[in-house]
Amino acid sequence: MTESADRTATDSAAPAVPAGSAATRTSTSGDDRRAGAGRGRLHQPRRIAAAVVELAVAAVAVWGAFLLWGSAVRDVTVRLDDGSTLTSRVYEGDLIGLAVALGALAAVLLIDAVRQVMLGVAAKGKKPKKRKRPDPDEPDDAEPGDTDHAEPEDADARAGR
Repeated sequence: MTESADRTATDSAAPAVPAGSAATRTSTSGDDRRAGAGRGRLHQPRRIAAAVVELAVAAVAVWGAFLLWGSAVRDVTVRLDDGSTLTSRVYEGDLIGLAVALGALAAVLLIDAVRQVMLGVAAKGKKPKKRKRPDPDEPDDAEPGDTDHAEPEDADARAGR
């Protein structure tokens, strides 16, 4: 006996079940979810309120980014002894980095706000039509020359007498 077959035979206490059997498809109680069951949960109007909050925070972040950028760039003027004036522009990297980070945060919040609005106003969608299960004893549509599925002609034959 090979090592893997030996390990399988000794380690498994339960009998082996084929992959496509009904035992693998049954669900436990409370966990009966299908792949398409969550589609109705997309339409949530409270998402619009979340989008409004995100837009307000994004506006504050952009306002703060402009303030930080304005305070991060300043001009320095130096007067020399001979009367000449030198003007330099100084950039403070930490404030510029913070301004760029606030701008990026505002961009992410704006994108998420658009997503929230789209999910908030999304149509609920139609419920799938319940299809009538065909009875295996009934013919689908009897064809003109098909005598196997012909219905009995009198009431006694229908009643099975």
